[in-house]
Amino acid sequence: YEAEFTHRGDRCTFEVLAEALGGDDPALARLAEIVHDIDLKDAKYRRPETPGIAHLLDGLAAATADDDLRLERGAIIFESLYRYFRDQPG
Repeated sequence: YEAEFTHRGDRCTFEVLAEALGGDDPALARLAEIVHDIDLKDAKYRRPETPGIAHLLDGLAAATADDDLRLERGAIIFESLYRYFRDQPG
């Protein structure tokens, strides 16, 4: 509840972490926008990838009961998405 990294204002925890630890990383900022809209369900950023990623994560949660395995598989998804954004121009 009183963790160093948590929601702040209208930003989700991932956005707060990305800002604090990621500096000015455009790929990480894109991920943070997706996570924000999934977490807060406010469609603030309206990234076109968001609905698909949300469905993928829902499927992962439904198919994987073990929390450690969910984290492992989720990390692969987000690392892959990060690399995609990192390698895209603009």
